[in-house]
Amino acid sequence: MFYKQFLKITDVFDEHFVDKFDFWLTTLSDSESKTISVSAVASRFEVKYGLANEIVKFAEREGILKKRYLVLCNNEDCEFFYDEFDVEEFIRVLGTEGYCHNCGNEFVISYENTIVVYKREKEPNVPESQIQNEIVKRIRNNESVRNFNLADSLVTRLNEIYDLFYSPEESAYNEMEKLKDKLDDEYPNTTLKGQAYEKLALHMFKAIRTFSGTNKLRTYTNQFDCTIKCPLTIECLWIFQRLSPYFVVECKNEKTTPSNTYFHKISDIMATNEAQVGIVFSRKPPSDEDIQIAYQQYLVNRNLPRQRYLLSISDKDLEALIMNRVNLLEFLDFKIIELTTNGRNATFEMFKQQNPF
Repeated sequence: MFYKQFLKITDVFDEHFVDKFDFWLTTLSDSESKTISVSAVASRFEVKYGLANEIVKFAEREGILKKRYLVLCNNEDCEFFYDEFDVEEFIRVLGTEGYCHNCGNEFVISYENTIVVYKREKEPNVPESQIQNEIVKRIRNNESVRNFNLADSLVTRLNEIYDLFYSPEESAYNEMEKLKDKLDDEYPNTTLKGQAYEKLALHMFKAIRTFSGTNKLRTYTNQFDCTIKCPLTIECLWIFQRLSPYFVVECKNEKTTPSNTYFHKISDIMATNEAQVGIVFSRKPPSDEDIQIAYQQYLVNRNLPRQRYLLSISDKDLEALIMNRVNLLEFLDFKIIELTTNGRNATFEMFKQQNPF
């Protein structure tokens, strides 16, 4: 192996496949190494898309590859390269207008004309002579091929869009774990005990790109535990349309089933502002009565311009979100499905986004 990192996965993947991928990645030209896609890997090595995706993701985690977002002209007769962006840049230009200098087409930068590609970020730490010797031993097909196709479009990969906005670093997850553990500390009063939960909720939501929040906002009649600003309404992600322009959070750090007064309180607060989503963070899951309060509020408001979704997050949910690294946005999507269907047996796994390839 030229990239020694791949030795970690030879007992998981077929070693011959890993060796071929390692050699191909090492010897890619500089130009081709900037537009590596999962579909190209799957096609070149004749493996399933899911397998190709796993080895590409591993290379990304090891710092060998870096994800990029490549925007094309949306004219089907052109599809000329417009520009490429990293994640922060792409979020800034998403929804803005671009101009194609090839065909003169003006278009909107969207998921449909954005391709997920990877750039070789790290060269293998081996002498050039070793690479040259290995090249001599192998017969290679030097035909130039396009390293991506529309199978790599963001619009076909909803899980990539979730990750675009919520993909915390390991250090952020470690901080969440610490804040979660602090929920069980001894506190001199209920205020400090509740604030421990507020810190955790804020940390989680502020990990969503473009989101911001505070636990200091007060009105003339109410104090919100947390208020989270969602400045985007993304057409492809239904959850953003519900969270925008902001949503409110109540945190109850008590090891008992939350009182239904919390659901009534947060619903009453939402009746006086623009929030469509209110979330009760509690240690125990809500009671059946709480669930029916939330469902009835949804039914009463579902045909109004501003709807009302009362959701809950408990210790069990925190385990999935923090320890199992479940995407927070995808999980909130599920929570709204669970609420609006009044699903008694709903689980996140029922609706987990699967790779279509």
